[in-house]
Amino acid sequence: MYTYNKKILFSDIDANSRMTLAGIMNAMQDCVNINSESIGKGIEYLLKTRRTWFAINWYIEINRYPKMFEDVVVKTWPYNFSSSMGLRNVIIEDENGEVIIAADSIWTLVDLDTGRPIRITEDDSTGYDLEEKYPIENPGRKIKVPAEFKLIDTVAVKKSDIDYNGHMSNGKYIQLADEYMPLDANVSKIRVEYKSQSRLGEALEIYMAKENESTFIKIQGKEDGSLKAVVEMS
Repeated sequence: MYTYNKKILFSDIDANSRMTLAGIMNAMQDCVNINSESIGKGIEYLLKTRRTWFAINWYIEINRYPKMFEDVVVKTWPYNFSSSMGLRNVIIEDENGEVIIAADSIWTLVDLDTGRPIRITEDDSTGYDLEEKYPIENPGRKIKVPAEFKLIDTVAVKKSDIDYNGHMSNGKYIQLADEYMPLDANVSKIRVEYKSQSRLGEALEIYMAKENESTFIKIQGKEDGSLKAVVEMS
C-alpha cells in the first residue's frame, strides 16, 4: 500500500468550500502515479520501455466531501494483475481514519508504439505489493446508457488538458462532465468508461441524458464521431 498525506487547499475546493470532483480525481491519480515512481516504475521507466498504463474504468463512491483545510490521507494498492490488466483501489481517509471516498479502477498496459494492449511482465509488476480488494462493488466496465441523448455543447481539447501520454488526461473527462451538473449537485457515485483518446485541439461533442437518479455525459469526437468516454453521475 502506498500512502500520502494531503491538505485540502483553496485550489481544491468549489463554491461550497468542499473538494471538487476534479480535485478528488487529481488526488487519487497523484497517489497512483507517486506509487509507481516510488518503486521505479514511473514515467521514466514507462517511456524507456515504450509502454504505459491506460485507465479504462473508474468507479468512485463519495461518502463525504472533504472541506477546505481538512487533512486527509490518500492510499492506493493494486489487488490483481492478469494478462494486460491491472486492478487497483484508491481510498481517502479523514483524520479519524474513516474512509470518506473509495474507488475501484481497471487499467490496461499498452505499447506506446502500436497503441495495443501488451502482456504484463514480471518486471512490470515487481515492486507493487498486491493486497486484498477493498470492499467496494464495481458495477463493471461497461456503462449501460439510455437510448436517447441530447447534444448540449461542443468544446476543444486545450493544452492544459493534455498529459504526458499526449492525450487528454483521465481526470479531465470527469471535470468536463461536472461542468454540466448543477452547482448544488451532491454526486455520491461516479462511473467512467474510457473508450478512445482525445488529442490537442480536437473538437468534442458533449451529449447528456438522464435516467432515474443518474446523469449520463457522453463525450465523442465531432469530426469522426468516435466515442471518447461515458461518465455516469448519481
